[in-house]
Amino acid sequence: MRILWLILIIPLQILGLRRTNKVYEETYKGYYNYADMTDRLQRFSQKYAHICSLVSIGQSVEGRELWVSRITTSPTADVPGKPRFKYVGNIHGDEALSRQLLVYLIEYLLTQYGRDVRVTELVDRTDIYIMTSMNPDGFERAVEGDCTGSSEGRENAKHHDLDKSFSDEDKLFSKTSEDLPEVTAVMQWILEKKFVLSGSLHGGSVMATYPFYDGSSYVTSGLTTDDALFRHLTRTYTENHPIMKMNNPDCPEDLNTSFGDGGMQNYNYFKGNCFEVTFGLSCCKYPPASQLFIEWTNNKEALLAYIHQAHIGVRGFVMTRSGFGLPNATISISGTDHNITTWMFGDYYRLLLPGIYDITASSPGFLSNTVKNVPVIEGKATLLNFTLEEPVEEMLLLDPSEQPMITNDRLSTPGLPTSMSPIHTLDFQHHSYDEMEMFLQLLSAIHPSITYLKSAGRSVQGRNLYVMEISTNPGVDQQGKPEVMFLGNLHGNEFIGREILLNLVEYLCRNYGEDPLVTRLVNSTKIHIMPSMNPDGYELALKAHKKQVSGDLSIIGHGNSHHVDLNANFPKQPRSGNTVEAETRAVINWIKTHFFVLSASIRGGFRGVVYPSSLDSVDEDMFKSVAEAYYVKSQAFQEPQACDVPRSREKKATKHHRPVVTGTDMLTWAYRSTDTLAVNIGLSCELLPPEKLLSEYWEKNHRALLHFIQQVHLFVRGMVTDGQSGKGIANATVMVEGSSHHVHTSSTGQYWRPLAPGSYHITASASGYTPMSVSVHVLETRVEQVDFRLTRDTLQPSVEEGEQKDFEKLMEWLLAPGELDQLIRSLIPAQTLQYRTYRERTEFLRGLTFNFPHITRLYSLGQSTEFRTIWALEIAGNLKFPQPAEPKIRFVAGVHGNAAVGPELLLEFASFLCLNYGRNPAITKLIDRSRLLLLPCVNPDGREQAQEGLCSSSVGYTNAHGTDLDTDFFYGNASAQPETRAMMDLISGGGFSLSIVLEGGSLLATYPYDRPNQHAQNEQTLRYLASLYASSHPFMHLGKPGCTKKSEEIPGGILKGADFRSHTGSMKDFSLDVGLCPEITVYTGCCTFPSEPPLFSLWMENRLPLFRMLLEVHRRLSGVVRDSKGHPVSDAVVVVNGSMNVHADSQGRFTTLVAPGTHQLLVQAHGYRQELQQVNISSDKVTRPIVIDFTADRAPLNQAVFVIATASLMSILICALLIWHLRSAKFSRIQDGVRWLRSKRDVLRMEAIASEKSPLRQEFLDESESEEDPFLVEGH
Repeated sequence: MRILWLILIIPLQILGLRRTNKVYEETYKGYYNYADMTDRLQRFSQKYAHICSLVSIGQSVEGRELWVSRITTSPTADVPGKPRFKYVGNIHGDEALSRQLLVYLIEYLLTQYGRDVRVTELVDRTDIYIMTSMNPDGFERAVEGDCTGSSEGRENAKHHDLDKSFSDEDKLFSKTSEDLPEVTAVMQWILEKKFVLSGSLHGGSVMATYPFYDGSSYVTSGLTTDDALFRHLTRTYTENHPIMKMNNPDCPEDLNTSFGDGGMQNYNYFKGNCFEVTFGLSCCKYPPASQLFIEWTNNKEALLAYIHQAHIGVRGFVMTRSGFGLPNATISISGTDHNITTWMFGDYYRLLLPGIYDITASSPGFLSNTVKNVPVIEGKATLLNFTLEEPVEEMLLLDPSEQPMITNDRLSTPGLPTSMSPIHTLDFQHHSYDEMEMFLQLLSAIHPSITYLKSAGRSVQGRNLYVMEISTNPGVDQQGKPEVMFLGNLHGNEFIGREILLNLVEYLCRNYGEDPLVTRLVNSTKIHIMPSMNPDGYELALKAHKKQVSGDLSIIGHGNSHHVDLNANFPKQPRSGNTVEAETRAVINWIKTHFFVLSASIRGGFRGVVYPSSLDSVDEDMFKSVAEAYYVKSQAFQEPQACDVPRSREKKATKHHRPVVTGTDMLTWAYRSTDTLAVNIGLSCELLPPEKLLSEYWEKNHRALLHFIQQVHLFVRGMVTDGQSGKGIANATVMVEGSSHHVHTSSTGQYWRPLAPGSYHITASASGYTPMSVSVHVLETRVEQVDFRLTRDTLQPSVEEGEQKDFEKLMEWLLAPGELDQLIRSLIPAQTLQYRTYRERTEFLRGLTFNFPHITRLYSLGQSTEFRTIWALEIAGNLKFPQPAEPKIRFVAGVHGNAAVGPELLLEFASFLCLNYGRNPAITKLIDRSRLLLLPCVNPDGREQAQEGLCSSSVGYTNAHGTDLDTDFFYGNASAQPETRAMMDLISGGGFSLSIVLEGGSLLATYPYDRPNQHAQNEQTLRYLASLYASSHPFMHLGKPGCTKKSEEIPGGILKGADFRSHTGSMKDFSLDVGLCPEITVYTGCCTFPSEPPLFSLWMENRLPLFRMLLEVHRRLSGVVRDSKGHPVSDAVVVVNGSMNVHADSQGRFTTLVAPGTHQLLVQAHGYRQELQQVNISSDKVTRPIVIDFTADRAPLNQAVFVIATASLMSILICALLIWHLRSAKFSRIQDGVRWLRSKRDVLRMEAIASEKSPLRQEFLDESESEEDPFLVEGH
């Protein structure tokens, strides 16, 4: 019986436990009471703990919690540099709609994070606080459906109107906290958080008000300069609310409404740093539940748009000369009597409208600092950091009014705070994990141009293993920059490494631009610093150090949480069976994803530079050279100590007890398994040196650490390239005679090889190439540049075999269901969407090429009618040396100027690719293997004429001459428009595998032909390509554009062009006939020029299809045709499925896109016997290039004679029949028919077949290939 009871009970308990974490989908069918709301908010915080936390800031009179949901990254920690935003609802208990809408908003932000670009940006960049109900007691007494409300529900349980109970600017707060605990809690919350922007949500009206609004006019008392800013904030909400923007809601007058003293928005403005606007959401205070979904729809866009306004104006930090943030420093704007103060980290956000401002930072005990002419632009906060100086003694004797003020007459580049002293003055102490985390985040926020903070992984207990990358343009692979790595706290109880590296991070940041050596190192090197590999052990050791736990300090915290010595946890062999800890695995992956030239682990418990044992003589000399250089530069080693390591030997393991050893040490592993050469640098005899000695250790070692970085520039470096193409060879091996330690080239073909001064024999090799060796003499004072140009040993595809297999695996992964979408969601959003003028678009494109010069090239195709440049942006991993096997895809927009969405989507697409190149391996490999050409706007003149918000207007549809460019593509058209001519020249040059054109005015994809009654040879493939885009789109594949009331359903969302809009002279037809490139036209939406806000959702809908088409060009059919001796056959023709002809190039290579399935290839060439081959094309894999070898060089002579004879006899017979038929009585009727056929043939010639490049030409010309008709000669 007991067993049966357990069987019944335990599953119920499990279900109950699971139920607590499940968040049911919102139904919008009812209001949540206090208990239901609490349960739902708690479930949100549990399910989305990585971006959501739930706290109570106090209790109501009746003991209900005042819940606040916080939504941001790191939701449980205070993070510097993020603006804090809040929404407060249900201040009056009977105004229930705001409470419910804020619950919906919380759910929307959490569920759309990582899916919606705008939501992801908001959560990543903003610290969002949402108080759903400030008056939960009043809500419980309110009645659903009561639109006018009552005092019983409006007030709190002590009968006070909460919104009228905040202390005024100049009056003391008279009511007790027992009467108003809700107000007391919110006031303390406002003062603590110093919010930047706030929205207070009410009911009973549909309008927006701000401080000193009296219901009919704006009172100027105390609000002179920020009135325009408040107007802007209110417009942001009202213009995104369909009812509020009409400015005529016709709500009944609310007798309870008052704009007197004591309002919460006034308190925010005068006491809390915060700009708050009050929004009335509906005429009915407590509308019936049936209206909830409608009200959510009306307010959602406005709620999101308002949060964005926290990012306008000016932002930055106010710091001391030593780099400490100054809390409560005052930020004042010239001509404005309203000041704000800095938060706990010295960070501030001051909302401002676009303009030029003089801004002053001041703090008691410091000299004020004014920066003049600070530009503030629309939609983005200007970064402005202040460093305040302490007055010297003479200044302290002056009257305060006479003390000088530091003034900068013009704004320089926003500030890297610098130090007057060559040694910085960081507070030397043992920092906890939370302090270290905050410190790194603070530096990253202050110095975004040279720092990139990321986590390499997590410890066993879930702490981040932070890595700070310091370099110009950090976080991106940069050609020509060697990488160096520092790691600290390998053993948790070795404090010195962690603290020295934190000092090094700050020193590099604060002295960049001031110290010549630091500036040169940061400009030319990628410096990676992990201050703590073992944060769990450190926290335990820190507690022992503070005597919070007892034990041997040489043991406690030495290992990780599993008591494993991380320095003995690295695998002995590549496939060894030892258990690798989470921290070790993270460091292994981190090291293997970079090409560190030198690495150093900063240690304690000994002094000296330690390197691996069992070295080859070549590498031992190098390590000795590195160690000796450190000893020379370090002041610490001038006086020997007992714990010093002998300079000629490796340090031996100590005798006392250590944690579990499960592998080998990091130095040995790095030497055997990676490119980096790693050393341990011991700085102190103590594992836990006293805090008072930390500054001394820093002063005596910091120059030696800088010199260690500098040494990566004093070795051998170079490029390994393909001797034919000049393209860098990735993963090539560079070997030094006498050393078993090999280094490998990066993705661009670069390598670095540390060597001591001397003469060496160096060899470079790569799969498929003939190795090359050179002799080199290395000097002590300069770098040796040694380049290798390797020659291929056999004819083979241009991509190295191993690299090709890796790429095929990547493509197979991305083509699997859901994987590409998952990849896109994980990428860094570009966040550039907005409508741009021609000038703005030009500057944006130039900015891309400036910031990403290694993968972008901007050039002109020509000029428009009004002499605007038609820009083409090329994106590729190897711009200078195009590879034959590299697919080329074309993305085009703006053929019709009023289709304004396409150009912005392509600019966002380009930014998205560039931003993630070098940061995401998949995107990097994809760009390295592709060549993209983006033409954002073919018709710039029409685009300048088009008007935003006009969905069906024809203004801007044509070019400046009034020509529809998509009807102007005729081969040999001498009167073609300049825009058309530029595109025709590009298309005629060939080489493209696929073209995608973005249009507007519907929601579908079309394929060739646009001209009527024309059948494409490869229509099956064309339909497949169109369906591929439509099926990747969340709505297009449904086939219901819904653009008109009578809109018909379109199966699969695709149509043949002629079935959609039949016309001649289209770019799509020209591309297929002349450029031999299939082109798909995509109509992105019913509105040709929608307002700007929908751009985000349109990007979200189209980003996956755009990426999917990029993948598709790699799933093509390609190969090479060779003769029996292996030489390429340049004039070969590959007939696919008996209908489509594909011509090989001069190297015998051919390529074409085909639909998935089995295809028959008939390969023909003059003088060769035809070959028949069958190939299967998969929809989810890359098809490897095929090789077709002609088995015989010549066709048999007797077969050729037989064919010629047969053809001659047939020709004679046909001629005789025709002559007899012409003499018959039916001659006149046939003559009329032939005349009609001839006129139709002339029309067809004009459109497509006159091109010698057109594969359809032969279908319409006579066998004689004469332009004259020999069949009928009319008399004159």
